[in-house]
Amino acid sequence: MKLPGKRCLVTGGGSGIGRAVARRFAEEGALVVVSGRREDRLEETAAGVDAISWLRGDVSDPDAAHAMVDAVVERHGGLDVVFHAAGVLRRGEILEETAPETWGRDLAVNLTGAYNVCRAAIPHLRASRGVIVLIASQLAHIAAPGYATYAASKTGVLGLVRALALDLGPAGVRVNALSPGVVETDMAYIGRDFAAMRDDVAATIPLRRVGRPEDMAGPAVFLASEDSAWMTGQSLVVDGGFTVQ
Repeated sequence: MKLPGKRCLVTGGGSGIGRAVARRFAEEGALVVVSGRREDRLEETAAGVDAISWLRGDVSDPDAAHAMVDAVVERHGGLDVVFHAAGVLRRGEILEETAPETWGRDLAVNLTGAYNVCRAAIPHLRASRGVIVLIASQLAHIAAPGYATYAASKTGVLGLVRALALDLGPAGVRVNALSPGVVETDMAYIGRDFAAMRDDVAATIPLRRVGRPEDMAGPAVFLASEDSAWMTGQSLVVDGGFTVQ
């Protein structure tokens, strides 16, 4: 086991990457609290896994972010790992057609949400010499039409990772990003018939398939565990090779 006894918070744990990572963390011996906005999804993540419990909350709310961190500390006696997967994705909007409230909401979840969770967690992570892993995106490394808001927020996440790595490194706290490529999740393909487009999308990726949430779980364990003990301030891109073309 790579994470024996590690006390972990996984935000966005009700589906997709967050769910896959939470379950893999539990398999690796961790005690996990998952958070998200939908109780039914969180219950599905925790079903049948004694090491996973859940708490409903929205990371864009600072009080809710503190409650998530407090839940791990109260239930398990401390906090060792934060895996921040909560986020929103919007596509097909050019910037001049993006309403200010849309821009503000997306940044509130994707970037300010990361700030809220990290701010609440850092005192506990200093005590445990813990780990922060923030979900960024391949779109923080390359551009694509119609993703200005999402790309801006995820590029901000990379800046936050680098800054926190320097600020927290002397305390033994490591901070890295996991940057997924095209992964088949409800969020990534909401409003689209993914089955009809899967082959076309796969043809643009060197490994010729789209990602699965489970493809992110192994890299997440690597970043959360001692296997990456001398790695901080980095972004691990897991995208089937798309960004190297």
